Amino acid sequence: MTISMRNNEELLQGSTVFLRFLNLADVNDTYLSWLQDAEVMQGIATSGYTMENLRDYVSSRINNPSVAFFAICDRQSGTHIGNVKLDFYDEKARVSELGLLIGNKAYWGKGIGYEACKLALNYGFGAMGLRKIYLAVYGNNPNAKRLYEKLGFQLEGTLRKHVAVEGLYYDKYLMGIFKEELL
Repeated sequence: MTISMRNNEELLQGSTVFLRFLNLADVNDTYLSWLQDAEVMQGIATSGYTMENLRDYVSSRINNPSVAFFAICDRQSGTHIGNVKLDFYDEKARVSELGLLIGNKAYWGKGIGYEACKLALNYGFGAMGLRKIYLAVYGNNPNAKRLYEKLGFQLEGTLRKHVAVEGLYYDKYLMGIFKEELL
């Protein structure tokens, strides 16, 4: 794995994907289509994106020096297939929240999420000097919960029937990991 500074030419390299810092050129019709696909957005709270507010959101995140927002790219083709980020950094506690989106469904079920998260977690614990990384995952997304458990995340709490999705209520699981727990 290569860890580098914030520069689009420098990457975090995995065996099937690489991560590079997301940029405004990545905000395009393909990215927007991921956010308008109910199946892709199944475990994500935010919705209703337009090109304008997506551009504003990405701009606010990539211009924040305490956020690491990566494009997940296929190593063979270089195609941008999703994003992973470390956000909501708490400087005092040295913690940050992990977020993952695999937008291109052709890459689902192939270990891409695991590899991308592992690269991002190593970056967080290494380059960012984080002490802990946390996340929230919804009960309607059991595959994501299994992925995070496989990485070594521990369940820290459950907000019961906390999230409404299409008229149904799901639990929200709060999970966290310390560097020494990373599998």
